[in-house]
Amino acid sequence: MVSNKIDIKLADIDFIRPSIEYAKEIGDYRQEFLDNGDHMDGCGPLRKHENPEEYIEICEQKRNPDTAEVAGGRAEQFLLVRRSDNRLVAMAQYRFGVDPKFCIGYSVRPSERGKGYAKMALQNLLVWLKDKGQVSTSIACEPSNEASKKVILSCGGRLIDTCTYKGIDLMVFEIPIE
Repeated sequence: MVSNKIDIKLADIDFIRPSIEYAKEIGDYRQEFLDNGDHMDGCGPLRKHENPEEYIEICEQKRNPDTAEVAGGRAEQFLLVRRSDNRLVAMAQYRFGVDPKFCIGYSVRPSERGKGYAKMALQNLLVWLKDKGQVSTSIACEPSNEASKKVILSCGGRLIDTCTYKGIDLMVFEIPIE
């Protein structure tokens, strides 16, 4: 079996906030998830917003502490864009003021999975958190999600608990931020 893992260096990816420049890519990203019947974890309200410009505006409102509550709570949304072709390959989100085990989410475009982008998403988010002064964070995933579990462990995560949320069993990990 041939691996679709490719050698991508962090310098080949931009970790950026959603902007109108990426509206078409955001729309295409959303559609690919819908076409695959897949979850949009770490995408914020993307599933609810068919119009990428509305989604970008909501992300801006969520980012601003003065408007976040009206938009459904404070969060920082990030895009991982491959520089070589300007393609949106992954998203990551940090949610403020929620149960700590649910503050981090990320997703990888279905056609781009298995290439290391999920790990890049989490690593970039950890760097961002370190810059904010955090020394550790929590993250949860379903026990059946082997890919996410592998990413979390590769970023230094260690299993600290299990829980059930909305009828879904979850594993809870703590990740030191170094």
